Amino acid sequence: MLPFVYIDGHPVAMYAVTAVFGIIFVVIIGLCKRKSFGLRKRDILRLVAFATIGALTGARLFSAIGQFVRHGGEPDFWTLERLARILNAGGVFYGGLIGAVGMAMLRAKIGRISMKSLFNYAAYATFAFQIFGRLGCYCAGCCYGITLAGGTRFPSQLFEAGFCFVALLAFLIVKPERRWPNIPLFPVCLIIYSAGRFILEFFRGDANRGVWILSTSQWIAIALIIIVVVWLKKSGALSRSNKSSKQNTQNMQEGSLCEKNQ
Repeated sequence: MLPFVYIDGHPVAMYAVTAVFGIIFVVIIGLCKRKSFGLRKRDILRLVAFATIGALTGARLFSAIGQFVRHGGEPDFWTLERLARILNAGGVFYGGLIGAVGMAMLRAKIGRISMKSLFNYAAYATFAFQIFGRLGCYCAGCCYGITLAGGTRFPSQLFEAGFCFVALLAFLIVKPERRWPNIPLFPVCLIIYSAGRFILEFFRGDANRGVWILSTSQWIAIALIIIVVVWLKKSGALSRSNKSSKQNTQNMQEGSLCEKNQ
């Protein structure tokens, strides 16, 4: 673990350092694929700026709410020292995600950016940032895994970072925004991440995991998957995508026949 790095003798939280690298990586991804998303350079920079503000606010807010629910009844909870420690603690991923998407949607509304372009970019950005986010967790020593034989900890943070890297790499190779243009990618990203997170939560070892037999994050993952699947079916995105895929296949076959006839 490396919770702090020292710059000119001053300690800087390693999570903050990795978060900055994550934001830079998100910007690079956006600039490289802006034409595919239908976005301009200034759109990328403004969306990331708004999303960063929303992510910081949402992550800290959800973390504070969780602390209040679990420890609000303790006598020293409302002391200034305790409250300052809570506000300076790490954030909750799903809270940060909600805040980031909410603020990005606000910026898209102001800048007249299509939601399709925003959601396609958001899918890539979510995986890109979370790679560095979980590396920051590993350095800080939070979100750790269960204890294995020999007293070592399962590196759940590194496994999630690797999972997000593989998902991002698959998106970059497959280019789903072109292959299935009628499906907004962010809902697909939520399904993929939630499924992976649900499995990884079984290997988490930190306290206050949730209620009943599942962790809070697992309940959220289940709810997200159900909501997204229902929305995709009701919105008709899946049926439109199937028709588009069939049409593309038909066009390719017709093109091949024309080449043979020539």
